[in-house]
Amino acid sequence: MKKNLLLLRFSAMGDVALLAPVVQAFTQRYPDVGITLVTRAKFAVFFEQFPNVRIIGADFDGQHKGFMGLARLFNELRQLASFTVVVDAHQNLRSGVLKSLFRFVGVPSVTIDKGRAEKKALIRKENKVRRQLRHSVERYAQIFETAGFPLQPARPFQFPPFSSAEDELRTFLNSQTIISDTPWLGIAPFAQHEQKMWPFGRFAPLLEKVLADQPCTIFLFGGGSVEIAQLETLRQQFPQVILAAGKLSMAAELLLISQLTGMLCMDSGNMHLAALSGVPVLSIWGATHPDAGFGPWGQGDEAILQISTDVLTCRPCSVFGNKPCWRGDLACLNDISVEVVAKRVREMLNARRQ
Repeated sequence: MKKNLLLLRFSAMGDVALLAPVVQAFTQRYPDVGITLVTRAKFAVFFEQFPNVRIIGADFDGQHKGFMGLARLFNELRQLASFTVVVDAHQNLRSGVLKSLFRFVGVPSVTIDKGRAEKKALIRKENKVRRQLRHSVERYAQIFETAGFPLQPARPFQFPPFSSAEDELRTFLNSQTIISDTPWLGIAPFAQHEQKMWPFGRFAPLLEKVLADQPCTIFLFGGGSVEIAQLETLRQQFPQVILAAGKLSMAAELLLISQLTGMLCMDSGNMHLAALSGVPVLSIWGATHPDAGFGPWGQGDEAILQISTDVLTCRPCSVFGNKPCWRGDLACLNDISVEVVAKRVREMLNARRQ
């Protein structure tokens, strides 16, 4: 009987995307073992190119909501295959319920070690324990090894080409005015929390400097009506800038990202998507810190722009950027100047072209 693993990771977008290097490595090393991944349907695109991977879209706002919904999901999964082990890459209440139901019918489980104690020591106000913690991709790989499937994720990693989206992207690009033979710069100004976002008002003067430095084609990325409305204000000031947000399917957007010369972003899902697309990133960090294990996979210090912890000893004050600033002034973001960002953007674009 063919072995099958049940893999659980429901959200958030960047966290789910970071499973891709591990899933790819698994399918390459264990081609005779299947994976059933339970996640949100919109994230299936990250894994559709891998063989022996079946995606089950969980609907936690509808048919899989609450305990009865999870019981329904459990029964649906049991009808699909007999699973060798449940690999919990999420570790939350929902995944705990599903693991318990599968244990009741004799299916063992393994669970990710999120390193909560060491992350808490990194972000506490006094007596921080500063050290580079294991990356999320490495934590994912560790639970597969615990399940009996050691593997080595590619570093750097690049999504397989999204060939199904080529026509869609070509149609979009043909509708835009693009200066030939110029670098393509992606800009993704947003993150989930304010404490992770460089002030939006600085992007207009940044664009002025970047475009004055050298001709380039700039694409703006984001999601949701509020972010798109903000990006539209930039596009109106700079008509040559191309608004990609809300214009493309996820596959076509990933295909566009893979063709960029570089991506300027925050500590965000778009940072992970760019890094996993093999694109150099320049990520601006505020309340959070790459030491917590969420940096751009496969890239080094050149991909990070932050105020040194020797200057701001309060950093980091949060793992996810969802805590209020202790100082009350967000100096970790406000003290990063337009000139510094423009200089680093120029270095990133020039390094890729050499």
